[in-house]
Amino acid sequence: MEDLSFYKKIFIFQDLEEGELRQILQLARPRSFAANSMIIKEGESGDSMYIMDGGEVNITKRLTLVLDQDLPKEKRMIRLKAADGVSFGEMALLENDTRTATVTALTDCRLLELSRDDFLRFIRENSVTGCKIMLRLAQLLSRFLRKTDQDVVKLTTALAIALGG
Repeated sequence: MEDLSFYKKIFIFQDLEEGELRQILQLARPRSFAANSMIIKEGESGDSMYIMDGGEVNITKRLTLVLDQDLPKEKRMIRLKAADGVSFGEMALLENDTRTATVTALTDCRLLELSRDDFLRFIRENSVTGCKIMLRLAQLLSRFLRKTDQDVVKLTTALAIALGG
């Protein structure tokens, strides 16, 4: 963990000084997942986020309404590569709710897992650093919400066209 430039690519850590980043990364525990193994399952409870250190993952969401049995029951949403400086599961740092997607290892993966309890304790004890991270988390969730709004408009428009109106 000597070269922190890799972790500075991760959106929620981009405002941190090197010492602050080192502190938060020390809270995370290393995890390994074999190719094709499930890391997160949609609908299950989650209490940690993951920072990709190596490998690739696939993120999928269950389709809630499948009328044709020949259609897939899951939709691939995105493929993440550790080289791009990514993390996932950030919402679990803020709330005790179910996972909103399934994350599956496409290759052998090395991850760092940061638990909600450790994160919340850290930001209470380190308010300046905590504020930087929380602002970035708010920006990230705002991006997710904006994208969801755009998707709803597209779907509503497509449905209106399909229904002839």
